[in-house]
Amino acid sequence: MRSNEERIAEVKRRIEKREREERLHRSRITGICAVAASLVLIICLSFFIPDAASRNRNNSYSNYDMAASIFGNSEALGYIAIGLLAFLLGICVTILCFRIRLLDGQSQDTEDKKGDREDGADQ
Repeated sequence: MRSNEERIAEVKRRIEKREREERLHRSRITGICAVAASLVLIICLSFFIPDAASRNRNNSYSNYDMAASIFGNSEALGYIAIGLLAFLLGICVTILCFRIRLLDGQSQDTEDKKGDREDGADQ
């Protein structure tokens, strides 16, 4: 028969295991959603950019100031699109860095807990 401390330690271990599995599940769902959103963005841009580039193709150098622009005669549209894309890229990098930091903190917590006691009981 187990003592009260052993039962409490077992309950705490089970609760921690379940919370860890739930965090892992949420993390996977978030990752899958991020990949899906990225693919949708890439697919949408793949339909838009070739059309915009084909409208802007001309062999004359009269529009030299627009030579690198894929957005044709609308300078404002080009700045808005590039600004939005840069903003989205910044958001993605920030989320990625935050998730890496969070995962690193979780791995350090699990390493610290392993070093306390093997049975998981409080000291």
